Amino acid sequence: MPMVIDTNSPGNSDMNNTILLVDDSAMICHIVGQILRESGYKVLVAKNGREGCNLAKQYNPGLIIMDVEMPEMDGIEATTRIKTQPETNHIPILMFTSLSSEEDIRRAREAGCQGFLNKPISRQVIRTEVQKALGDPL
Repeated sequence: MPMVIDTNSPGNSDMNNTILLVDDSAMICHIVGQILRESGYKVLVAKNGREGCNLAKQYNPGLIIMDVEMPEMDGIEATTRIKTQPETNHIPILMFTSLSSEEDIRRAREAGCQGFLNKPISRQVIRTEVQKALGDPL
């Protein structure tokens, strides 16, 4: 199955409280997913950009955290597709990457990425950036 839906997370069933995590690293998905669940969010997980696009359309999450480098479809291509679909173009996207090249940042911004989370990342940075992207009070 291409996703994990954690229905045991605290919080309500509002999809604004749901974050789609798109990363091909099971370790990153586990660690970041745990941080997000501890912060009260529900978490959907996709292992590549293609799955991420499908889940974004199907579930309409409040936020997407997308890796840049993934098999099948990279994060920049997936972001472009999500941002050009009327059903999903309103969803904020944070690009989760270990890359720091100006070219990657430029391409991600042009695709519609709202912000960046650099790997390795701290628990507090994830919480703060997610709250900002969702417009939650800090």
